[in-house]
Amino acid sequence: MKRIALFGLVFGLITLEGCGGSSTPSEQSLSHASSGGESSNIVPPGEAKIGDTTRCPVSGETFVVTENSPKVEHDGRTYYFCCPHCAERFRQNPHQFLSPEHEKSGPASSSS
Repeated sequence: MKRIALFGLVFGLITLEGCGGSSTPSEQSLSHASSGGESSNIVPPGEAKIGDTTRCPVSGETFVVTENSPKVEHDGRTYYFCCPHCAERFRQNPHQFLSPEHEKSGPASSSS
């Protein structure tokens, strides 16, 4: 019985970490703390660069993009993610996580 309880506790902790689990807790708190909670400074997914605050296209979590942030190239844009799990979900089906307006706008680097 104790083994089942221990397994449940470990599984629960792993599951709770989920998104945002790509770095150590201290790195996460630093990146989240530096976002300041101001939505006006959030760069849209697909337009963010290293150092920008953006939103994970999969989880919706706000984070600061670092050199180590998981990323996926799609339709000429670079999308950054809060954790490797979200990057893999996006890689499997990007259109599930992109808004229709974002899809129509095409690559960020295209010019008219």
